[in-house]
Amino acid sequence: MTSQKDKNDPFETHKKAGLFGSIWGAKQPVVKAAPPGAAAGGGKGYKADMKKPDPPSFSKLFFFPMAFFVITSLSFTVFWELNQAIPVIIAMIMLSTVFDFSSLGSSGGDGFLPSLAGSGAMKAMRVWLHIVLAWLAVFLGAVTGMNAGESYMSHFYAISFGQEYENVLASSQGAAYADAGKVFFASGSRVDPEKSIGFKDKMVFCAAPVMDKNQNRQSVAFWAVGYDCCDARGNFKCGDTKGHGGVRAPPDGLLVQDRVMFMKAVSQAAAVNDLQVDEDVILLHWVKDPDAAAVEKFFSALGADFIGAGLFALLVLIMNGGILAAEHEFVEQAYATSHGGKEDGHSLRDDILG
Repeated sequence: MTSQKDKNDPFETHKKAGLFGSIWGAKQPVVKAAPPGAAAGGGKGYKADMKKPDPPSFSKLFFFPMAFFVITSLSFTVFWELNQAIPVIIAMIMLSTVFDFSSLGSSGGDGFLPSLAGSGAMKAMRVWLHIVLAWLAVFLGAVTGMNAGESYMSHFYAISFGQEYENVLASSQGAAYADAGKVFFASGSRVDPEKSIGFKDKMVFCAAPVMDKNQNRQSVAFWAVGYDCCDARGNFKCGDTKGHGGVRAPPDGLLVQDRVMFMKAVSQAAAVNDLQVDEDVILLHWVKDPDAAAVEKFFSALGADFIGAGLFALLVLIMNGGILAAEHEFVEQAYATSHGGKEDGHSLRDDILG
């Protein structure tokens, strides 16, 4: 049943902004008075008569994109290796929040986005800056988080979620340990540093076979790998080679594809040393303490995110500074040409941005 208030206010302008109101804090919509002789609500219609919210402040133009970046980068870092749909959905939701009521149209304009021409140019410029910074935050946050996830967090998951095997013979078939995360070998098994190969592609990808002392089986399933820690032939010094165990190297991703390069080193080492490569190859980073290695990779992932956030913060400050300088110049020029310079800068600035 319609209340008396609703009958007197068919446009429901007394209601407050709901869930889809501006994230900048939309003002109460106001219906302009109809011009003399015109019907109420005439002209461009109800929506065209609504008062637009204030443009975002520079503090909001910094904190909102920073929040977008941190949330996006962390979601991609944590979830990208587990379920890629989760960070993508989060990113899409954050992108959609940019186009709220505040970013639609402009004073005196009918466009979907505010026009950068006319008296409302500076207000529109802030709105556009908000949109650009938000989209940059989500895009760069996704790239940063994806890189951190594939470079570091994938190692953490491979170590933490894989099975732990002890007293493993290096001559065993790789299929028997396909789900391995940590592998500790028997005392008779060791890395053979002189049979290693360094495959160079920007950096050196090293691979050395893990073999038993008296191994009759020429097919090698376990290979120790590392970066820039061997010569072109031999002298493998990757990780704690005096130990008896390693942690599983993760699979390749979209940005990080080290496994492909390690497998080239494995194939080359097998060809040079007359070895065969097992169908189920297991690549291992040789470490002394697998649990400590997992913790190190976890914090390295977070560190990569926060380094990225620091660089993005610098970008946001530079872009905000550019808009602030443009706004100052715009107001100064408008002040010099308006009403013979009689208006004060403060009231003129309010007119430009209001």
